[in-house]
Amino acid sequence: MTAVTAVTDTTAGAPGAVRALPLTAIQQSMWTAYRVSPEASAYNIVMPLRLRGRVDPAAMDAAVTAVGARQELLRSVFTESAEGVRRTVGEQPLVRLEFRDLDGAGEEALHRAAEEAGARPFRLESAAFRVVLLRNTDDDWALVTSAHHIVSDFTSRWLLVRDVLDAYEGFASGQEPRWRPIPGSYADHAAEELRYTASASGLRAAELWQESVGQAPAAELPLDRPRPALRSYRGGTVVRQLAAESAAALAPAAAVAGVTPFAYLLGVFQALTHRWTGQDAFVLGVPATSRMGRAQRDVIGCFLNTMPVRADFTAGSTFRSAAEQAGQRVMGGMMGVRYPCALAFPRATVFRTALFLVQMDRMEPPVPNVAPGAAEGPSVPYAGLDIALIDVPQQEGQLDLLLRIEQTPEGVTAVFSYDTDVLDRETVARFADGYERMLAAAVAEPDTRVVDVELAGAGELEALLALGSAGGAGADFGSFDSADEFESFESAWEYR
Repeated sequence: MTAVTAVTDTTAGAPGAVRALPLTAIQQSMWTAYRVSPEASAYNIVMPLRLRGRVDPAAMDAAVTAVGARQELLRSVFTESAEGVRRTVGEQPLVRLEFRDLDGAGEEALHRAAEEAGARPFRLESAAFRVVLLRNTDDDWALVTSAHHIVSDFTSRWLLVRDVLDAYEGFASGQEPRWRPIPGSYADHAAEELRYTASASGLRAAELWQESVGQAPAAELPLDRPRPALRSYRGGTVVRQLAAESAAALAPAAAVAGVTPFAYLLGVFQALTHRWTGQDAFVLGVPATSRMGRAQRDVIGCFLNTMPVRADFTAGSTFRSAAEQAGQRVMGGMMGVRYPCALAFPRATVFRTALFLVQMDRMEPPVPNVAPGAAEGPSVPYAGLDIALIDVPQQEGQLDLLLRIEQTPEGVTAVFSYDTDVLDRETVARFADGYERMLAAAVAEPDTRVVDVELAGAGELEALLALGSAGGAGADFGSFDSADEFESFESAWEYR
């Protein structure tokens, strides 16, 4: 079934003209996940901010409406018929500011309301974005932006907040928003993807993806329960602040191996996966941006591709060699990042685990991430207000296991999100313990053999060995069954 998009073309000088364009491959994958479980919120991308200072709700409402007019996907809905899935772009903004007055209910109530606003499921047939303003007192507010992953990514969640706050600052002072023009559109991106995947260069990129993976199976962690026929998309999170000594030694160890700190963290993650699964060769995911060029730098949309990165281990593999291999394969994968992984492996579960990096310090202004155990991050001034990131759970249940690496003012945080259909919190906590142990050994002495690191104390070893009685071995890329049908290319996040 071919997916097409009905678009009201207002960018090409022909207001009201309608033309059909394809959905991107990742949007089609997100639509499939939505149809499987429309009540789930696993694919909500949320950015809740604490606002301290006087807020004018009318100016904020005007700002949200203006951003809706500026950004194409904020005017989009998705529907399905016999002809396929369609994205229809209206001329008028669909997103309106939702306002809720908590009337001084306090800190806990504000945080709870922010989490609820972000986690509410979307009906993609009517809207894929939500903006909620919560008032605690006249000087204490929360602004919660939430979007389905079909229209957003981690960069886009900040672009939405930035556009709203920039417009608010203008309207609150009686001026128009001072935005950069947006020369590109998401429709342009979809059209370019379609052109590239049909080109000789695109077909060669697909071959390179397949060659890079070979016959290696997806990484298959030992599971606590068999996979259900239909997933619930419910999950949980285990958060760890990495030891200060490990965080401080990370960059020097990476330099010794000649790789980036991210590649070193990935190598350690692969090494731990090797030890847990017993797989000498396997594939896991590294999400990467497909946002290309200045024309798209301010466009809100789902610009990503999750690269399948193969890992190979032997009895002699060291952390240095694992990091070198990870760095080389990520760099090689970036060469073909424009070709959607879903199209290269259309009938296979490519991976069930992934790792990505969240760097809010690359945004403008940089908004610090939230440290483990804290409800909010540090405040920074912006648009006449003091803003701080509120911690809410998100992206839980998308994969068996997703490791998110975040930098906070206190150091480096590892966030392990998991699928509660197949894993228990205690299991993920043991995996997190193992990651901390492996990283400490890896940065202290990069030439340590991976097999020589003790992952668990004597008391934990028996429980660790008992894991996986209900799990199965990983299937290769040629395998396919009914449970896997909805899991092909469901990991979709941005690595920058």
